[in-house]
Amino acid sequence: METGFKAMRNCLIAALALLATLGSLSAQEPGSDPRKRMIFQPGETVPEAPVATPTPVPVRSGKPIEAIQAFFLALKTGEVDAAYEALVRDTVISERRENVKELKARTRQALDSYGPVAGFEVIGTLPAGESLIRFTCISLNNDLPLRWRFYFYKGPGGWKLVDLRVDDGLVELFEEVARDQKN
Repeated sequence: METGFKAMRNCLIAALALLATLGSLSAQEPGSDPRKRMIFQPGETVPEAPVATPTPVPVRSGKPIEAIQAFFLALKTGEVDAAYEALVRDTVISERRENVKELKARTRQALDSYGPVAGFEVIGTLPAGESLIRFTCISLNNDLPLRWRFYFYKGPGGWKLVDLRVDDGLVELFEEVARDQKN
C-alpha cells in the first residue's frame, strides 16, 4: 500500500511543481481507478476544464497567511482560476502564463481525484531569516488531504509568493512534524 502512495505522490510532485517543466496527463490504464493512479507523459495534452466566471477573491493585505486563506477559500468554492490569479498576482510566477495554466489544470485533476476542498489547516511555518518563510498546509479534501507548501519572499514591495509545491506525501509530513517536535 505504501508503494502505491509513494508512486501517486511522485506523480503529483512531477505534475504540480510550479517551476518545474511540466509534462501532460495521459489516459488511464483501462479498468484502473483514477484515484489510485495518475500517469504523466511528456508531449500529451491535458483536456481543458470548462472555465467558470471567476468569483472575486478577497484582496490581500500583504501578509502571506491572508494570501493562503484567500487561495483556499477560492478552491473551496471551486474557483481554481481565481485562486491562482490572486495568489500569483504581481509575482514573477504570473509572468510564466503557461506554467500557471498548466498548474491550474493539474490542480483541477488533483481535486477530481481526491475530492473537493472543504477547508485547510496550517501544519507549520518555517522562517529562513527575516525575508523567507515556508507555510506547510493540508487541504481537507473528501478522499485524502493534500500537502501544500507555499514559499514567500519579503522584498521591497512586501511579501510575494516565489514557489508552490503540492503532493500527497502524508508519511513524510508526519516525519517532518516529528522532527520539528524533537527540536
